[in-house]
Amino acid sequence: GDKTREISGTAFIDFPVSRIEIYPEYRNNIVELAKITGTIDSVKNDHDITIKSLSIKGFASPESPYSNNTYLAKGRTAALKDYVQGLYHFEEGFIRTSYEPEDWAGLERYVEASRIPNKEAILSIIREDIDPDVREWKLKSRWKDEYKYLLENCYPALRHSDYRIEYTIRSFSEPKEIEKVYRTAPQKLSLEEFYILAQTYEPGSEDFNELFLST
Repeated sequence: GDKTREISGTAFIDFPVSRIEIYPEYRNNIVELAKITGTIDSVKNDHDITIKSLSIKGFASPESPYSNNTYLAKGRTAALKDYVQGLYHFEEGFIRTSYEPEDWAGLERYVEASRIPNKEAILSIIREDIDPDVREWKLKSRWKDEYKYLLENCYPALRHSDYRIEYTIRSFSEPKEIEKVYRTAPQKLSLEEFYILAQTYEPGSEDFNELFLST
């Protein structure tokens, strides 16, 4: 069968205020960019694996006007795509991107898990189905201290880039090869392949029992 897997993560790339260019040396960007490139490398350098798709989704925080955050989320996601493309030279259209101007869902999760004063009142504003700029203005004007706290402690984490790599693992048919993969990278095997290997073991033997305990 087709062995399709995915690997995903989140990178927090910092941009100077209102800028959309990537500065790899800025703040902690070397580490955050390496999360993405390291993930790509881990699958790209493996001969048993074929990368099928790479998608990147960029988020900005709800601070400042929605129109500006749309510009930032869109521009920063495009810059990240260009950065990755420049390193790997994937074929045109291989990297898919999308963006969300304001990560209200992330803010809601943070407040829900926090012990912030006036939590319920703040959550009810976050959940209001109104223009996001009005929602932000309500938070800012009604709960000044809490808003300031969120701005410092939560908003930086709402500016993130989620990445997802979908890949397939080739099939193994020779018991000897399957055995080798089983010893080094068992996660690459399908149940069918485990079964092919099991056929070569004596039922009840140590190898046989170990194999069935591991699946």
